[in-house]
Amino acid sequence: MQFSFPRAASVIMVWASLMAAGMAQAGTALLSAQDQAQLAAWLGEGNVRFNSIYTKTDGDTAAQFHAAVDGKGRTVSVMRASNSAGQSWLIGGYNPQSWNSSGQFNLTVKNEDRTAFLFNLTAGKMHRQVLDVNGLGGVGSYQTYNDRGIGPAFGLGSDLYVGNDLKTGYSLLYSYIDPVTGGWNTSLLDGSPYHAGNVTFGAIEVYSIAAVPEPGTYGMLLLGLLGMLGWTGYRRHGEKQD
Repeated sequence: MQFSFPRAASVIMVWASLMAAGMAQAGTALLSAQDQAQLAAWLGEGNVRFNSIYTKTDGDTAAQFHAAVDGKGRTVSVMRASNSAGQSWLIGGYNPQSWNSSGQFNLTVKNEDRTAFLFNLTAGKMHRQVLDVNGLGGVGSYQTYNDRGIGPAFGLGSDLYVGNDLKTGYSLLYSYIDPVTGGWNTSLLDGSPYHAGNVTFGAIEVYSIAAVPEPGTYGMLLLGLLGMLGWTGYRRHGEKQD
């Protein structure tokens, strides 16, 4: 069957439309499109896609979390968290390194490596990893803690800690504070002073992060393909005349 230029062009146009539509950020179980846009803005990398690699189910422990996320590169962990009064927030953290089960901290000595952050999407707040300023070099170096017996854990506080059952934990901001105003030993949820076992976790999701080409990239690719098809059609036309 001969594949004519008009038919090929139509196929490419449909393909390009589908690719462009795929760039739209659809909401997930926990993250709305607006939430994804906010996280992308905090990442500061332009258009990105959040691909789900783990969703907590009933009975899961830290073992299921690590089986899904270890060695998968940088991720965003998102969780529904409640305080002792039953108030709920959507919180989490960005880990620029792969999770692992080493039983050790990921330490970042240089400021350029301190790119992790914690966030409270409900409150619209973000807490970056403390840089080596105002004598806080050691404080901010503790990026994440990685152990097969616990879920996501950030900072030395731990600033955000999810226990083995993936249901209980706490938040004690220490490595992710404002180096000027402080906020030591307070909760990521509501800013209250720390007290043991002060957070209950419901749904938890983890996403890998992938860059998404800008719309212009698809346009250039489309023009290139159309140009190639046009040249092919021109050559075939010339061959028929010969």
